[in-house]
Amino acid sequence: MANGEAENKIFVLDPTAPPRKLERELALRPEDLRGKTVGFLWNSKPNGDVLFGRLEDLLREKYEISGVQYRRKPTSSAPATEAVIDEMAASVDIAVVGLAD
Repeated sequence: MANGEAENKIFVLDPTAPPRKLERELALRPEDLRGKTVGFLWNSKPNGDVLFGRLEDLLREKYEISGVQYRRKPTSSAPATEAVIDEMAASVDIAVVGLAD
């Protein structure tokens, strides 16, 4: 390139990937929460434990759930392990997955 042409150019890189099409069938919903066990899967972001604790209180008061189980991912950037998902699927009636900041 002659006469400094490259010095006058800006190169823009786009690091994003095209969107992925994810299709999942929704799980069946129970007609009533009374007597059900609820599992909470927290992604370890700050205050998620506070949010889930309050939600547990509300579910116990309003819907008379029978119990809860808490699981925690080591970091928000990694998915839950298959072992954790399988364990929750086998031991709870309803799962709540969430985060907080």
